[in-house]
Amino acid sequence: MNAVAQLENTDQEPLGSAPESRPRALAAIRVMVVDDHPAVRRTLRGLLEEESDFHVVATLDSPEEALSVARRTPLEVAVIDYQLAGRRSGLWLSRELKRLPRAPRVLIYSAYCDGLLAAASVAALADGILGKGGPGSDLAAAIRAVRHRRIALPVTSSQLTITLRARLSEEERLVFGMLLAGLTVDELAEVLDRTPAWVDAALWTMMGKLDAAPIRSTQDRHHERLVARARRPRDLGSLAPALTRITHAVEA
Repeated sequence: MNAVAQLENTDQEPLGSAPESRPRALAAIRVMVVDDHPAVRRTLRGLLEEESDFHVVATLDSPEEALSVARRTPLEVAVIDYQLAGRRSGLWLSRELKRLPRAPRVLIYSAYCDGLLAAASVAALADGILGKGGPGSDLAAAIRAVRHRRIALPVTSSQLTITLRARLSEEERLVFGMLLAGLTVDELAEVLDRTPAWVDAALWTMMGKLDAAPIRSTQDRHHERLVARARRPRDLGSLAPALTRITHAVEA
């Protein structure tokens, strides 16, 4: 486990913890946060730990480390940034998490929450997608929602429909529609008279076709954060100003 994970993983309770302090962690929704900015991870941890029904199991920067933690630690919801450091994105992590025997629910939490990313999230078997520009209460509500049901993903615009037709084959569009309807990989295999392995491979192919946007440079990302700062919502509980400020400080 890397240094970040060692410092931030608080899954283990202190040996001397009082019995009355334990029920919250045992009854709460067990959440893992994956984001490549340390200050953002600290902010999200602080926000979520203020909620009595959340227990932050770990905050991590690496998708590989997050997958390792998920394999050995019970999780209910993984909150994952789309763009992570390195070659693997949050969508890769979502697909890998969903292959685990006890797969957690997945919420893609990104500053770039557009229709194409939502479509790619469907292929990655994510349960929901949320933009970082909204109030902190939206994140808490989204975590609770994916814990109990699938969040509707915004993939119905006419332009996106044209894009899907251009990028996906007829069979892939059929798979996409059944995913939106909530079918599992095994159910898809049965309906299509294919093997689960075929469906799994098809999902990887679809995700690659839909996740084709170029990775933004650090300069581009910094510019977009400045734009987000200029659009600060009035809600004092919003995460947008805090996230913009701390990421600017990290990259300065």
